[in-house]
Amino acid sequence: MESRRRRAQSVTKIKNIDQKNKTKHKALKRVMLFLLLAVLIIIGLLTKVYYDVKGVANRSYQPIDRQTKAKLPDLKEKSPVTFLFMGLNGKEANDILVLTMNPKQNKTTVINLNRDIYLASEGTTLKDLYSRKGVSGEIDAVQKLLGTEISRYLTFDLSGLGDFVAAVGGINVQNTIHFNSDGYEFKPGTLNLRKSEEVKAYLNKIGDDAISAEDMLIEREQSVLIAVVPKMKSVNTVLKYKTFLTAFGDHVKTDFLFDNLKQLGISYNGVLGNISKQNIKSTRVNIDGQDRDILPDAQVKKAHDKLEAALAE
Repeated sequence: MESRRRRAQSVTKIKNIDQKNKTKHKALKRVMLFLLLAVLIIIGLLTKVYYDVKGVANRSYQPIDRQTKAKLPDLKEKSPVTFLFMGLNGKEANDILVLTMNPKQNKTTVINLNRDIYLASEGTTLKDLYSRKGVSGEIDAVQKLLGTEISRYLTFDLSGLGDFVAAVGGINVQNTIHFNSDGYEFKPGTLNLRKSEEVKAYLNKIGDDAISAEDMLIEREQSVLIAVVPKMKSVNTVLKYKTFLTAFGDHVKTDFLFDNLKQLGISYNGVLGNISKQNIKSTRVNIDGQDRDILPDAQVKKAHDKLEAALAE
């Protein structure tokens, strides 16, 4: 009797162990199925994001027929790259910046050229050259002026700056004067701009002196442009990627291919947080009875040397 009882207890224990193992296997299967489903969803989302980005990049791609030549460096090797960045206001180039991104220096160098610089060889200013010869004429002129190869270009429709600021979750800029515009008050000091309408108000011309008002407007435009750049890699931008892509597709044109932009995003991401800006000063002279802004040789050399230093590996 005792041996039968022991055998019965052993059988019961084995059944309990088997039942526990089955329960564990079922739980493990559920976990595995959940993880597989999660992986498939993530892959699906990443695939959608990839093709969304590719579609916008292809829409923004606009090759140009230029006279000067400049080879695109090996982006996979993180070689420094220089490109022309222009903020456009209709048919005029308001902001003319030459950017060099160098991952090995972990820095982006910005050369700011006065849009009113007169080019004797073209018989017009940098600002008006865009309306006559487009991006190709502009990049040719700047490369010849500075004596530095400019590999690519990127133009930005300034009417969309507010959309970009909203897409990246807002920016901080330093404001120098107190003014009111379109119902918004802007005080001196650090401003946090978040809304598209607020940015548009901030970028209105103010003041009675036309030249001074224009100069201050361009300075504010550039401060917003430069503040937006490092925010492109923020978590908020990733979460609002569709809003950002819409703004990019609507307002940006470039001759960077999708693969170029992808590689820039991978290899040059870190340099966006360290931006050094240099304003190149023009000098006013009288040419044929008209006052013109020209770039003296000393300032040309200053810009050239700054870019060459930024290209050093």
